[in-house]
Amino acid sequence: MSDTYTPPQDPLEVLHDDHELLIVAKPAGLLSVPGKGAHLADCLLTRVQGVFPTALLVHRLDRDTSGVMVFALTPHAQRHLGLQFEKRQVKKTYVARVTGRLEPKTGEVDLPLIVDWPNRPKQKVCHDTGKSAQTAWRVLKANDTESRVRLMPKTGRSHQ
Repeated sequence: MSDTYTPPQDPLEVLHDDHELLIVAKPAGLLSVPGKGAHLADCLLTRVQGVFPTALLVHRLDRDTSGVMVFALTPHAQRHLGLQFEKRQVKKTYVARVTGRLEPKTGEVDLPLIVDWPNRPKQKVCHDTGKSAQTAWRVLKANDTESRVRLMPKTGRSHQ
């Protein structure tokens, strides 16, 4: 992540909207919510609320992660969606490109993570004070230079 924030200017891509839910595509490089300082004010939440003033945050994606985000359009929907995330009833899947051929073709990462305070927002493995972070993975496609991998987090740690 670079120090200069230059978010993409892609138009808002609405995938679904009804009386309670809004589902939009978040481009990589755009904050989900405003950061500290005026230079970090441009974010998906602000852009969404410019078109859907009642939109409420349900979850976040890291700045450099592209993907689908769900917003609530009523406090009732926000409560219920928030509970689904809290109870881990929401299934999340990520697809990543990694350097090299990943072997074996499936596996799970199970390491305790904690905030790396001097290098925030990075995380680090700490077997003494870290909290469990589990992610299953499966290689979708690979060659000698890169692998495309599906990642399925089982826990919801920041920057997991």
